[in-house]
Amino acid sequence: MKITYTVRLVILTALFASITFFGCKKDTSDTSSGVTQLLSFGPTGAQPGDTIRFFGNNLNTVTEIDFTGASVASSNFISQSNTEIHVIVPGETEKGYVTLKTPSGDITSKTQFNIGVTAIISSITAVARPGENITIKGDYLNWVTGVTFNYGKVVTTFVNQSKDQLEVTVPEDAQTGTLVLTYSGTDSGFVESTDTLHVTLPWVTALSPNPVKHADNLTITGTDLDLATKVYFSGVTDPVTDFVNQSATQIVVKVPGATVNGKITLEAASGVKTTSSMDLNMVMPAVTTMSPNPIDAGANVTINGTNLNLVNGISFVGGTAPITTFVSQSASKIVVTVPQGTLKGKVTLSVVNSTLTVQSADDLVLNGGLPPLADFPLPIYTDGLQNGFQDWSYTTTHDFNNTSNVRQGTTSILGVYDAGNGYQGLTFHNSAGVSTSGYTKLEFSVFGEAGTDGKTLNVVINGNYGGPKGVTIKGGEWSTFSLNLSDLGSPATLTEIVLQSAGWGGTIHVDHVGLR
Repeated sequence: MKITYTVRLVILTALFASITFFGCKKDTSDTSSGVTQLLSFGPTGAQPGDTIRFFGNNLNTVTEIDFTGASVASSNFISQSNTEIHVIVPGETEKGYVTLKTPSGDITSKTQFNIGVTAIISSITAVARPGENITIKGDYLNWVTGVTFNYGKVVTTFVNQSKDQLEVTVPEDAQTGTLVLTYSGTDSGFVESTDTLHVTLPWVTALSPNPVKHADNLTITGTDLDLATKVYFSGVTDPVTDFVNQSATQIVVKVPGATVNGKITLEAASGVKTTSSMDLNMVMPAVTTMSPNPIDAGANVTINGTNLNLVNGISFVGGTAPITTFVSQSASKIVVTVPQGTLKGKVTLSVVNSTLTVQSADDLVLNGGLPPLADFPLPIYTDGLQNGFQDWSYTTTHDFNNTSNVRQGTTSILGVYDAGNGYQGLTFHNSAGVSTSGYTKLEFSVFGEAGTDGKTLNVVINGNYGGPKGVTIKGGEWSTFSLNLSDLGSPATLTEIVLQSAGWGGTIHVDHVGLR
């Protein structure tokens, strides 16, 4: 008999429908043995509340059907016969094998039962600490396989789980945000909460003592401080993670040596930081007066101020190392001998248990020191750049407002040259240029720090790197160089001056630059 295309299509459609309907492969039927048999069940795409059918032999002996997560007693079957049972899928049902209970034993399906569900979130706990349990309420939460906290922290092990409620522990590194629930089923997916879980953070309410000394214990008072894993101090790059002691209301921690005045910042395990509203202030020495001033090298100078008992070293300009032995010392006064070779400049105090230093506001002036330099008709640098010149330097460090070593006035230029970078230069640039008419000399003063004595400093004018003029630095003292403009190429207009190293590294100070 010839089978038409239409007939074949009907047959294939019927076969496909039967495959979709039945979730258990059909066993060999035995209706005469009296043995209870499960042959098939379906449909597999059912949802809670739908009717599902079980087909087999001697099914009238079944007393209960156990789904994963739910059970239906025979008294609640919609219908039951020798070959077929109809039941409503309980709402608590989860994916898994189905077991038919009979007086002669259990019958377990060969395939798992799966249904189509969509998890629903109705509410979540609003505020919680890391490590605490939160409750998520909704529907079909028994199908949830994972809870994702803000920034992708996933939890797959739950404290308790039911159809309408899920209890989960907040991870130690969880952050404030919404929750995303991943659920399984015939059509797995995810659902995000509309509400936000606010994860508790540590907060600072007080600092004591304040002010505090370096290396002393600081008591941080606040709330939920046991959640803090790191403490940041102003001026210190690395956080402190080793505490003297810690509780929910207090942290005691040693103050690092590089700490400066500023806020305290706490970091939780999540990486989220909170900052104190108040500043932590450091106890530091301060210089008010120095006498006598001017003074002779080798004489005793009295430094007056506050907290001077915290000073463990005093550096003078021109000296090679701090003075650590004093004639006398108290909180308000230090008497120290001025070493030979000291130059005019600030006095620098080193602080006990600290990497910080403190400078005097005034210069210590030496009797018989360098004579004053005459003012320039055209200054380029005198306590700052003049006449349109700008700092275009390309040294490792260049500070045009340095006060540590000054030849004349209040500031000078600090230049740090790196030998590894070849040729570097302090650069005075003027795009418009200044006329050299009426001037014959370029003059500047240089002080060389340790390691620069005898080094050559190239003077490059208007980019003429092929024909520089060299001067020799003297280490430990100021030298004034007066160069004829004719030796520098007789520029009619001056646009740039570079004081360039010749392949060496070290630190110099430059002051009082101009044309005469």
